[in-house]
Amino acid sequence: MTTLDIRAGLLARFDDGARRAIVRAGLLAREAGRDRLDDETLLVALSTSAHVTARLGVPAGAVRDACPGAATGRDRELLATLGIDLDRIRDRLPARIDDPARWRLHRPALLPLRIRLSGPGVSLVLTEAARKAVEVAVHLRGYGTPVTEDGLLRGILADHRTPSGRALTRLPIDLPRLSAAVFTR
Repeated sequence: MTTLDIRAGLLARFDDGARRAIVRAGLLAREAGRDRLDDETLLVALSTSAHVTARLGVPAGAVRDACPGAATGRDRELLATLGIDLDRIRDRLPARIDDPARWRLHRPALLPLRIRLSGPGVSLVLTEAARKAVEVAVHLRGYGTPVTEDGLLRGILADHRTPSGRALTRLPIDLPRLSAAVFTR
């Protein structure tokens, strides 16, 4: 295990797509001024990936609308009303805040049941449902295999009683087909 793997914590077990989804979720929560990362925000962040959008069969906007508790972040909209393009500003920054190498998903030693996502200027505690989704994804990944976006979807699908699980039932998604697709290796 390299120093980078140790610093990244659980993110070292994720592939690039899953890492980007977790970081996107963290950025959404950060932009909304939250101190927690919930499973609905994780689902919304996942849905912005082309792969996950194809799996779900619904656009990211529909997922966002089905997740009323998700952090959506209004910074981009508010700055746009002033004629400021947030993406252009982020591109000009010397170190990008959305770079997964600058983020860490870890368990504090004194709080083993808590998972924390830390990045530039933010430290978020995962809610119980988000923690469950991540832990299921890590557990079901298979030995020596990284957690993928499908793995994170597996984690969300593992409990239909969570807010994100209920959001999926509100969407026109064939859940048995989706489950079969992401649970098949």
